[in-house]
Parts: sequence; structure tokens; C-alpha cells
Amino acid sequence: LPSTLKHSRFFRRRDWAAASNMASGGSWFEVEGNAGGRSAAKDPLMQPEGLWKEGAFEDPIPNLGGKSKAEASGRDAGIPGGNDDTTAMLLEYGVFPTGGKGQQISMVFYFITSWIFFVQGIAGMSGLAVSYFYKDTLKVDPATLSTVTSLTALPWTIKPLYGFLSDGWPIMGYRRKPYIIIAGCIGSASWFCMAVFVNDVWSGFACMFLASMALSITNVIAEGMLVEKSRGQTQEFASHLQAFVHGAQAVGGIIAAYFGGFLLAYLADRHMFMLCCFFPLTLVLVALIVDEERFDGDVTVIRADMAGKLGELWEAFKHPHIYKPVAFVFMLNSTPATGATWFYFYTNTLHFSSSFMGTINVVGAVCSLGGVVIFGKFLAKTPFRPILIWSTIISTLFGMTQLILVFRWNVGYIPDGAFCVGESAILSILGWINTMPILVLASRLCPIGMEATMYALIMSINNLGGVVGAQFGAALTLGLGITESNLDNFWILVLICNVSTILPLVFIGWIPADGEDHGADISVSQQSADEKQRT
Repeated sequence: LPSTLKHSRFFRRRDWAAASNMASGGSWFEVEGNAGGRSAAKDPLMQPEGLWKEGAFEDPIPNLGGKSKAEASGRDAGIPGGNDDTTAMLLEYGVFPTGGKGQQISMVFYFITSWIFFVQGIAGMSGLAVSYFYKDTLKVDPATLSTVTSLTALPWTIKPLYGFLSDGWPIMGYRRKPYIIIAGCIGSASWFCMAVFVNDVWSGFACMFLASMALSITNVIAEGMLVEKSRGQTQEFASHLQAFVHGAQAVGGIIAAYFGGFLLAYLADRHMFMLCCFFPLTLVLVALIVDEERFDGDVTVIRADMAGKLGELWEAFKHPHIYKPVAFVFMLNSTPATGATWFYFYTNTLHFSSSFMGTINVVGAVCSLGGVVIFGKFLAKTPFRPILIWSTIISTLFGMTQLILVFRWNVGYIPDGAFCVGESAILSILGWINTMPILVLASRLCPIGMEATMYALIMSINNLGGVVGAQFGAALTLGLGITESNLDNFWILVLICNVSTILPLVFIGWIPADGEDHGADISVSQQSADEKQRT
């Protein structure tokens, strides 16, 4: 992750994916005003088309029940229970946001989308168990563990593919229910196999890879439902809607952070995997109450549109005002990361218990939310460049304090536990202050007419940068001869990873200055004209 979170010992690559997912459906930290001066009509965080529903498709609402958009606008777009008395009472007292045009959203809709995001958050409960399993049961070295865990984030780098797949290849006429059910079954089966059958490194990787893919598929489906519900509503409504469902994800993440460490004091790692297999299985039950009309259209037309859409996407991405900022963010995210080596240092050198590491995870998760709040309250209108420069420099300086812990200079002055808790809190706050401008920047790079797909592409590239950074870190770990029993050169790894973070700042000029919203003015036709002029 840019600057600090990638050096935080308790921040995992899945959290960077979660960060991008948190904003892909809506800018939930901005309740008032517009996204840095950009109108909701141009901001993909507020766009109703969904991740893959865009101008190339005739009707991006699959569940209107045969009614036109105008006819459906006065009701809950086919979701049952939207006008029940309980929902109306909760809407009146502000528990749920109301639509900007009198639309009421049912509790069923809130439950479905919130539960999908909650499962994504609580899935992190397996994190510590995986580390202990690979270290103590499979006896792998730090470099191998870093490689395996980072590669499991690859499914989050191809999110647009899942949207195209569900649109162009409906199952039995449905685009949502079957894919949620399949993803839930795959995720559950993956953790079951992890608990019962896995006895080697790469079969464990295969199980975790499939479990990660299952979560990313359901994430795409849920995001499509959310942006669809935001159609024609105000930015404030969309922000509140996103805040509600992503709040469920945050709650799941905090629960996972605590119990992921606490339960390991009483359960074996395989028992934790068995517990985790029940969470994605609940998605199968949730899919059964998803309200969706059967699709009877011609899928060949949609598939033909997809090919043209991909060509337009590439033409727009080649514009310097888009690919240069994306390249900068990729470089910022792909600098080497210390990865799983900290886990070995904590367990073998500092002898931290699993329950204590779970406590530090909770502190980091709560402080991460604090970083988001600070950005939304005080820095939302600040130019991107100063935030990225100063947050990167300051976080790098704080990251260098990790050398105090590695060399044990804190002994006799600051207890190890207190040092780690305090540092985790500070790095988490700084990390999210550094991350939020990148999420907003991504939204401002998207051309009109392909906002959602371009945003998903940019976030996928960012996620890929995280994977690359972890692989660089794993290669350094291996090259420095760092093993479970030999951490003599660990300080060199920490130094390289922290110093390398500031190197991409050389290209800070690739980030648009304040007020420049090039993506909103780029269209495919303009890009084609630019290409012809250059030739």
C-alpha cells in the first residue's frame, strides 16, 4: 500500500483490495459537497451504472419486472418489502438513508448488500491462522509465506472480468443469484479443504486463491446492486448508502481482527479454517432472497458490445492524463514490502501470543477508520500532491522507527507491546490519509461514458502493484538470507522497504494539480482525434 500501510506489520494485501472496493461504489467519506469539486454526474463513485453497466448497454437495470425506468422510479426497483411499516419508521428516524426522490429502500436490500460486505470483512479472521499454519505446520520460510499470501490477492486485480462474465453469460436466465451461490460454495469448499486436506504449500495457495476469488465475485455483484440503487439520487444519498454497507464491512473487519487472534489461543489453525468455511456458506442463503427478474434478452448483442467496449477502454487509457497518474500510483504501491517476515520476528524474537497480536490488529483497524475520518473532515479539499508528498515522507520517517524494535534499542525504556501498539496506531492513521486521495484521484481520471469500468481497471492496477511489491519484498528476503532461524539481516530489509517508498515521489508531477479533472473531459472520440493528430 502507498507509504505506510505496506510497512505496517499487521496490514495485509487484502486490506488494500478492500480499500479500493470501499470506494468503488461510492465516496462514503464525503457526505456533503461534491468530490473535490467534481459533480456527481462525472464522478464514478456516484455513478448508478454499476461496475460493468455503462452506455454500451440498453438497460442496466435487470430487475424492473418488465417496467420502464420511469415506471420503476417511484418504487423500490423490484425489491419486495420496500414500503413496509418497519422500513418506513427506520427511514423516518434516519437509520437508513432515504432516496432523493421519495424512494424507499427495503431492509431486505440493506441486509443483502450489508451481509455480503460483512462477510468480506470477517473473512480476515483466517489471517493469523494462515500464518501460523504455514510457519509451524508446513515449516516454510518468510519469503515463501510472503509470496503465497500476496498472490492470493490476484483475483482482485481482474474485477472487471467478473462483471463482463455475469452480464454476458447468465445462468438459467439470472445474472446475480447463480454467481453468488457459486461463489459462496467455492469459498466454503476452499476453507473446508484447507482444514481437512491441505498438507503442502501450493495446495494451500490454491484453496486461498479460490476463496479470495469467491469474495471478489460477490463484491462485484454487491457493488452493481448498490450503484444501481443510487441511480437518479443525490450524492448525499449515495454517500450515506455506501457508508451504511461499508460500515458493515468495517464491523466485520474489527471482529475478525480480534477473534482471529483470540480464538487461536483455544483452537488449532485447522479448526479456524473450518470455522471460516461457514461465513461464505451464508452467502448461498442470502442469494435465495435476492430479487431478480429472469433475463430473456439476446446475450449475443451484449457480448458484441463488450468487445467494442474493451477497445474504447484501451483507447481512453492511452491518454497521458490517465496513464501517467495510474503509473505513479502503481509505482507507489509496488515498492518492496517487508511482508510476513514481521510475523516470524514477533513470534520467534518477541514471543508475542496470538491473542496479543489480535489486540494490535483491533487497534490498527479502529485507527484506520480514524484516518479516513480525518481525511474526510479536514483534507478532502486539499490538493493531492501535498497530501501524497507529506504523508509519504512522514510515514517513512515513522517506519524507520521500526529499526528501534529490530535492534532492541527500546528494551528498558518502552515495552515491546506498547511500542507495537502505538506504532500500529500511528501507521494506520497515516496510511489511510495517504490512501484516500488515491481513491478520489482514481475517480477523477475516468472519462465520461466509461466511468465505472475505467475505475475498476485503475483499482485493479493498484491491486496488482501491491502484489508486485510483495514479490519484490519476498525476493529481497530470500536474497538477504532471512529465514525463520536467521533474522540477522532483517534490519536491512526494513531499511530498504522504508527508503524505497519515497522514490516514486520523483514522478509526483504526473499527479494532476488541484482542480484539474482531465478524465471528465476525455472521451473516446477525442482520444481517437488526438491519435490521428499525432500521426
